Amino acid sequence: MKQTRSILIVLCLPFLFCTQGYAQHSGPYIGGFIGGNALMNAESSDALGSFELRFKPALQGSAVAGWDVAPGNSLGEGRIELEYTRRSNPLDRVKFVEGSFDGGGDVKADSLLLNFFGVLHGNSRWSPYAGVGIGAARIETSGLTVTGSPLGSGSATVFAYQLGAGIDVALTDYLNLDLGYRFFSSARPKLTEANGQTFAMDYVSHNAVLGLRVGF
Repeated sequence: MKQTRSILIVLCLPFLFCTQGYAQHSGPYIGGFIGGNALMNAESSDALGSFELRFKPALQGSAVAGWDVAPGNSLGEGRIELEYTRRSNPLDRVKFVEGSFDGGGDVKADSLLLNFFGVLHGNSRWSPYAGVGIGAARIETSGLTVTGSPLGSGSATVFAYQLGAGIDVALTDYLNLDLGYRFFSSARPKLTEANGQTFAMDYVSHNAVLGLRVGF
């Protein structure tokens, strides 16, 4: 197994470090991403006061479909894409005024965003990019508990946005490797506690992603 990994790394090195340029793709593309998602501590509040939800990091997955803008376009160089992402983070701790207690269950977020990325193309395979996405997210709690007792449930669809940056690596004229970072946030969803009260929570996450895009 170690020998196989070493061979794969050696085979990939020429693609990653060669400075030969490729023709810039223009037109439609599709792609897929995987990554790590760190959901920040969520300040939450209900009619009785405030409490904090703390989560464990988890994996995420995305699918994109978009358009690479042709070189020389008056809009500039870059791409426009529609992105669907699924995130799910286990609840680790719940902090009240009285102290911090064990949590359970998950908070899931399904987002659909329209992204606008500007790309700085040069003479190498490496092209930095940055941009913004806007859209909506459906945030759902699944079996949230505190010390084994039910805490809350429900779902809400809210406005969402993200800021992104990264590096495109051209593997061929039509295949790109994408190494990126995404800051994702949403408006506060309003959910339901086990006692029937409504509570609102923050949703902010930091995401490192790795993906492939195929143009056609």
